[in-house]
Formats: sequence, structure tokens, C-alpha cells
Amino acid sequence: MKYNYIQKMRRSVAVFITFFILHSSFFIFSSCSDMLTIDTGDKSYTNANDTLYSYLGILKHVQDIAERQVILNELRGDLVSPTTYITDTLHAIANFDNPADGSCSMLDISDYYAVINNCNLYIANCDTNAVKSNIKYMLSEYYQVQTIRAWTYLQLIQLYGEVPYISEPIASLDVVKNFNYSANLVNKDNLLDRLLADGLDKVGTTFPHYGTYNNGAIDITASLCYFQPQLVLGDLYLLRGANTGDYQTAANYYWNYLLSHNGAITEQYVSATKLRGMAAQLRLDDPYAYSSTNNWGAYASFYSAPNTGINDVITSIPSSANAQFGTMLMRVADIFGYTPTSSQNNETTTNSDGEEESNSSGAISVIPTYKAQAIPSPRYKAISDAQTYVNWDIVNMEREDLLCGDARYKYATAQVIFSEEGFTSDISMRLASKAARGMTFYYTIPIYRKTLVWLRFAEAINRAGFPQIAFAILKDGLNEYNWPQIGQTRSVREEIVDAEGNPVLDEEGNPSYREYTQYFTRYNQYGALHYVDSAEIADFKFDPTNEILRRNYGIHARGCGYGEWRTAGGTTAESPVTNITGYNDSTVFDFAPRLLLEGVDVKKASKNDIINAVENVISDELALELAFEGYRFSDLVRMANHKNASGYDGTAWLAAKIADRDVQANNGTRNNDLYNKLLNPSNWYFTKPTWSIK
Repeated sequence: MKYNYIQKMRRSVAVFITFFILHSSFFIFSSCSDMLTIDTGDKSYTNANDTLYSYLGILKHVQDIAERQVILNELRGDLVSPTTYITDTLHAIANFDNPADGSCSMLDISDYYAVINNCNLYIANCDTNAVKSNIKYMLSEYYQVQTIRAWTYLQLIQLYGEVPYISEPIASLDVVKNFNYSANLVNKDNLLDRLLADGLDKVGTTFPHYGTYNNGAIDITASLCYFQPQLVLGDLYLLRGANTGDYQTAANYYWNYLLSHNGAITEQYVSATKLRGMAAQLRLDDPYAYSSTNNWGAYASFYSAPNTGINDVITSIPSSANAQFGTMLMRVADIFGYTPTSSQNNETTTNSDGEEESNSSGAISVIPTYKAQAIPSPRYKAISDAQTYVNWDIVNMEREDLLCGDARYKYATAQVIFSEEGFTSDISMRLASKAARGMTFYYTIPIYRKTLVWLRFAEAINRAGFPQIAFAILKDGLNEYNWPQIGQTRSVREEIVDAEGNPVLDEEGNPSYREYTQYFTRYNQYGALHYVDSAEIADFKFDPTNEILRRNYGIHARGCGYGEWRTAGGTTAESPVTNITGYNDSTVFDFAPRLLLEGVDVKKASKNDIINAVENVISDELALELAFEGYRFSDLVRMANHKNASGYDGTAWLAAKIADRDVQANNGTRNNDLYNKLLNPSNWYFTKPTWSIK
């Protein structure tokens, strides 16, 4: 397919490539003319090689791809279902019909290469040795550009499987003519090596100091737009997953980031959905009606992160309030059922010198519509409904286990009733509401959240060989009180019998036996139930007494409560300690009973079986915590690859999850056409346009 690229060009240098439509220029500092207004403090810029606008121009291009990361990952996952109102192209995407690149605004690989080429131009021209006040002042921006380029390639690999790796800035047609396409293809297996060879391993963790962005409606702290090198590197190693060493390295990157950035999951964070001391029957009738919805808005609202103090969002991409202030990111809300409208307000004021000044502001408002193109799937609700909520009744001073599902479902979705002319009755439906919680438009799209880092750390450390520790992250949180205990083991030789209890004979007619290692688990003094062997504790370099983790809670508690309060030493002066069950005899979300739901008996199963089962649990937790935020399909593909590499059928695992997303709505039947399509991993990725030069 050929494109007329001249119509796409707005700057001085055009490159005519059918494959990726790069529309960059030598003078990329001009590309941020519609970026956000920024307070740069006392930093000065004098030319194209040390200008703020080069970096902001790159962020402008990142804005162009931020929304499609959410939309493409969620439409192809198992947590949303397409409706009859979905557009033809988006339906084709959700149904894995592989529409052609360029067939809609969601499928335009050139936008990703626009980010990459602007990064390449910056890297080629930036003088990292430039000194002002004895400081190499360009390094912090340079580190950011290197990290953004790596992150963008990571997204391309997850979308297209294999893409050309281009590190030289394309500023003339000669660069393209001399490019060796076949020798420069990268995929999940070799992308990391190319990025490290091009300097990603030398990227530091210092950041620019810019102050705030103003989007016309709110001020957004500039630091929320910075990409963290440790997290991108962790993602790259986790994606490759070539061996245990890759998983260990990924875990180390995540772990070191959490320790150096006050990464504890605090009680304030998990209490956003904690039930209050209301009458038991009222809680059973509508338990979430008595949770602290105000806390949820104040402390746990992801998209409104710039205005909250919980400090969960690490990196986000901002939206402008109207076109005057830059790019508006409204498609996520629109596709999920909220019609956005932008407004502008112009005011004239008089300053202290008596001079008139014009001030503009804007706002985006949303109205729900029953014509949502994608809504929460039956499978997402089923994952939530399978959870048990643990509440500590402060009136009766006892624990109660409520079969009401995970609280995060309540707050990630909104029940809306529409009264429309022409319908015989009102329409009641749930909308995926994270982009517009409480009918309020949120002006940022999260890229990284602290909880996401914990969950990826759990995924990595599990595959590195520490399933007990991974499960502890979900259940109780890693800290000195909930640290896994060493368990006693013994070798067991067990006779194999058939379903009727008769001995199974070997080829010589003798009874058959199997041998395995049996663990004797024990509780620690605070009630946490985990077990590891001494070798695991010796191998994992972890200090559970770290002060940052004194108040660390389990992620699952956020949606399913955390039982009775416990205090170290029995005094309130010390750090509070909880576990999700509250009592030692509970089987709610404990290691062994939870893995039994995955078909794994931890007393008899191999370690690989346990690791695989814990990964399934992490997959569900990712769904509960991160639904509709733009990670789901990439998460499933990555885990499917882990499983395939370790001898399990990850391909069928992924296919079943997505083919069953509407199983309840389809009279309990699987979408076999979709299942069979996904049994071919090549269908997991979009097809690249054909490489050619005009």
C-alpha cells in the first residue's frame, strides 16, 4: 500500500517510506508549539542542541500514541467486550481480524517511529558534555530521551512482534536507501541487546527540574511525565525472559526502584475500599455502600493523580483541556462510553500596573452514553466475583468473610441508567469508568503506577524461582512481620492407586510408586502463612527489616480487605501489621488453598507447577488492579510466552482467556472461532506495512 506522505508533512524534511511514514525534521524544537505551557524555573536554553523544546517535542509525539496503548491493549484483552456500537475497524481489532496499518488512527506505526526518530535526532545532536556552573546540564534530558526511545520500541514489539530497529536519525532519503532492513529486525529476544549497545545501560537516574505543566485546567507536576530507566529496563528483561537470570535481573530493577522511591503499599492506600462498622446485614445487602468512597477518590484515583497525594502514579501522559493548549486525549473515555466535550473560557484582568491581560482556560466534561463501544466483560466480573472480601467488624470485634467479590470492580466501573425516547424501558449498564470516574474527566493517562511495579516484581521474582515471595506480595506485603518462614521438609514415597483405590502396576507387575518432597508449613508469630526452603532465603538478597517496608501491605487487600489489625509486640507505638485473613485457621487467599483452585497441591506439586500456578494468580490480580488502564493484552502475551518457554501451553491459556471473555453472554459457550484464531501466535500481532521506498 502506498501513501501520499506529503500531506502528512508539516516540517522541513520529508522521508518517503511506505513502511513507517516518518514525519520528523532537523528542527524538532518547533514540534512542541501545541505542547503544554511549562514553568522551566531558572534553567536557560540557547540553541537547538540544548533546548527544552526538543525534549518537549518528543513528549508531544508520545501524546500521539498514549491513548492507543490503552485502547489496543484493552480491546484485545479479556476484560472488555465490544458492543454493537463499536466501529468496524475497532471491531476488527477486538476480533483479531488484523486490519491493515493505516486503516484507522489507532493503527499507524508511523506515529511510533515519529517518537523514535525525534529521539534519534536529539541523541545525535545533544552535547552531553556541555557544562554550566560545573554541571553537565544536558545529561538529565539525554537520559530521558534514551529511556523514552527504549519504551517506545518496547511498545512496538508488544504490538507488532518484530520491527526494524533504527538508531540513526533519518534526515535524508540516503539514510533510508542505505538501511539494511533484514539485518536490523528486533523482537522480544534481541531488542534489549540493541538498546544496551546503543547506550541504555549507561543511562542515569537524574531528571530535569521543570516545575509544572499547565494544561488549561490544572497544573500537572512535570516529574509525573518522566520515564524511569529502572522500570523500562525491568520491563525489557521481563519481556525477554530468556532464563532465570533475566527474571532475577528484572526483579532487581523493580526492587531497587521501590526501595529508592518509598515504594511501600501503605494502609492508607488499601483502606480506600475498607468496609466500615455498619450493621452486618446492611453490609451483606450492599457491602460497598459502606466503604469510604471519598477515600477512593482522594487516594486511589489513578487518572486524577496530579491532584492527589497518594503518590501511586509514577509516569503519566497529560491531556490538554482544549485544542488551544495542545493535544486532547479523549478517545479512551469516548470508546468506554463517555462523550467528552471541550470548552474554553477567556477572561481579561488588570494587573498591578493597570495593564489589561488576557487569560484563557479550558475544561473537558463527559456525559455517559449507552452507545459505548466497549464495556466491562463478563469474564472481568467473574474474576471479581470469585474473590472473598475479608472484613473486620469493629462493632462485634470479629472477622467476617463476605462473598461479595472484589471491591475494585465497584470502583473501576459505573452503573448507569439511561432513559431514552423510543425504548420501552430504561437501559441499565456498567461502563468502564477509570477515565471518567464520577463523571469527571481525568487529564492524565498513567504509564507506570507503584502497584503495577509491585505486580511486575511479583511476576519476575516468581519466574526467578521464588513463588512464595511472589504470593506474599499479593497476600500480606513483604515486610519483616510477614516474611516467609523456613519450612521443614521430608521425602515421601507414595504408592500410586487408580480411581477405585487399586494399586497401579508397573511393567513387571509390581506396585508403582512416586517420590516427592513434602513441606510442613508453619505459621509465624503474626499469623502469616508461607513457606520457603533455606536455599531460597539464602539466594534472594532481601532485607525484610528495611524501614521503607515497615508499613507495607498486600496488594490483594486493596480489593478484598485485610481482616484484624495486628501490632508488632502488641503495642500501637510500633508498625501495624495485618494479614488478609486475620486468623490462622482461615483459608481465604492463603497460598495452598488458592493454588488448589489452580489445580495444584503445593505439598506434592513440582516447583515448576507451583510457579505456573502463582503466575495464574498474579494474572488475576493484574486484572483486578489494572483493568482498563492499557496493559492487559501485553500482560497476557508476556505470561503466555513465559509458560511456553517453561513447558506449559501458554498459547492455549491465552486463547481460552480471551475467547471466554463473553462466555456468560454467549449462553455459557466459548467463542471457538476466536479461540482457534488465537492458537496461532502470529495472530497476536499486527501486520507491518511492506517495506519500500518511494
